[in-house]
Amino acid sequence: MTDDPRPRAARSDDPLNEHRIGGEQVYDGALLDVRRDRVGMPDGSETIREYIVHPGAVLVVPVCDDGRLIVERQFRYPHNRSFVEFPAGKLDPGETALGTGVRELTEEAGYTARIWMRVGIIHPVISYSTEAIALYVARALTHVGAKLDPGEFLELATRSEAELYEAIESERLTDAKTIAALALYTRWNVAASRSVRLAITGRVQGVGYRDFAIRAASAAGLTGWVRNRSDGSVEARVQGAREACDAFIDQCIEGPRAGLVERIEVTRAPFDGALRRFELRRSE
Repeated sequence: MTDDPRPRAARSDDPLNEHRIGGEQVYDGALLDVRRDRVGMPDGSETIREYIVHPGAVLVVPVCDDGRLIVERQFRYPHNRSFVEFPAGKLDPGETALGTGVRELTEEAGYTARIWMRVGIIHPVISYSTEAIALYVARALTHVGAKLDPGEFLELATRSEAELYEAIESERLTDAKTIAALALYTRWNVAASRSVRLAITGRVQGVGYRDFAIRAASAAGLTGWVRNRSDGSVEARVQGAREACDAFIDQCIEGPRAGLVERIEVTRAPFDGALRRFELRRSE
């Protein structure tokens, strides 16, 4: 195979770039797609690079109403032992990262969530794999029962942040993606301020949702805007103190009495110093 399965180069002018001359697929298994490429180096020499092509994955930090986090214990064959992890799984063909997170949370942990916050992305094995893992926090959980795949065996538990950090220090929690997700979740929780974008789906147009959002955000001292989208959703841009933003998001999940919010997706947005109040913007 001569196609290049790697992501596109982040910078075409990076002097450290290595240039693929050609390559072959060494092994195509149920999980592993192993490649061997002939590569041109920055000094003009050539070498061989071997790596694994991965479709990408998503990890979910499920947060209970009491603040405890749902983790699972799963046996990992290469290490011949069980590991404590947050629910995670690889992307299926054509699936979005959020779609994977929603599916994995239900299949492995047995929950649905109405608030989804993307807190980052990691590349866990940059030396020999294309894998990238998107990290989400899921809140406003509802238990619906797990739907494990055949041959999948898990034990679920809830742990506090402090208990998980203690497990890291005692080397009982060593899974890299779980440690990274916990760190980013903690950083999110202690941030002094928020600057985020909300995508709100459900029965949210024609029910007074934008007026509700303006009143709630203004009362909380937040700046930003809200507007309808052509796909039937409502979009909001919100900045302000962390506590006020988080309380506003919790209010948004309820919405006006005539509305029915199915899901809120929260993503970070650059701080906009031009925002002075919370206002209505033209639909898009």
